[in-house]
Amino acid sequence: MLRRYILKTGWVVFLVVLVTTAVQLAHAHTRTEVGPYAIVVGWAQEPPIIGERNALVIEITQDEQPVTGVEATLDAELIYGGRQFRVNLVPTAEPGVYTADIFPTVRGQYGIRLFGAINDVEVDVVVEPEEVFPADRLHFPQPQPDPIELQKELQTIQEELQAELASARLLALAGLGIGLAGLLMAVLAFWQQRKS
Repeated sequence: MLRRYILKTGWVVFLVVLVTTAVQLAHAHTRTEVGPYAIVVGWAQEPPIIGERNALVIEITQDEQPVTGVEATLDAELIYGGRQFRVNLVPTAEPGVYTADIFPTVRGQYGIRLFGAINDVEVDVVVEPEEVFPADRLHFPQPQPDPIELQKELQTIQEELQAELASARLLALAGLGIGLAGLLMAVLAFWQQRKS
């Protein structure tokens, strides 16, 4: 009796873990359909992290069967904040699966626009995979500084130093002017004293 209970409990825990994992994977990949084709887009390395080389993985199927050869007729471009970057779809060893290499440098939501044709079906869709995050999300026990934030801080310090240097130059020129005026007045006073 106890053995049956333990066995049933073990199966329930296993199923809960399996369903939770499947739900997490489903959230990490985005699926869209174009005509008879299903297109699933996700990251090769998840979660995607700023500053780490990664690749978008594009899987194309028709009735659960892989679709091959689309790299010749389907183009891809990455989209972020109004900017576009053309990438090549590279077929992998797994039929129907293609990759597009990327080195994400900014946090946020990237999109991939697929356009052209799959066989005779025209394609023009934008798919958004999982959001890119800074590396400090995975750092332990102490997060490393964000390189973009460090660059901004350094730029601010540089601008402040340039402003202080400009002020120092202006003060030096003013001091030099005052010194020259004082020297000129001393020479004039000396000449007037000699005349008298």
